[in-house]
Amino acid sequence: ILHGKRDVFLDEMTGQAGDKEDDANIFARDLLIPAREYEQLIGSGSLSKAKVRQFASRIGVAPGIVVGRLQYEKKIPYSHLNDLKRPLEWSTE
Repeated sequence: ILHGKRDVFLDEMTGQAGDKEDDANIFARDLLIPAREYEQLIGSGSLSKAKVRQFASRIGVAPGIVVGRLQYEKKIPYSHLNDLKRPLEWSTE
């Protein structure tokens, strides 16, 4: 969405292509969870299951999206709030 359709991106890219990938990651991150709201969440004290659910509902995303970002950014351990994530099942058909 952010960059041209003809660009090819691979994990761990560096240089100009890596910069575009970083830009795209930030764009997607902030599209799902706006920066201002996220900062308010992490600045509000403990990150309980109820608080994450309420926050996710207010901004219109699944709670697992919020949990994933909190875990990725090391705001909570990877072992916390995993029951708010929904596993995906891939069809082989």
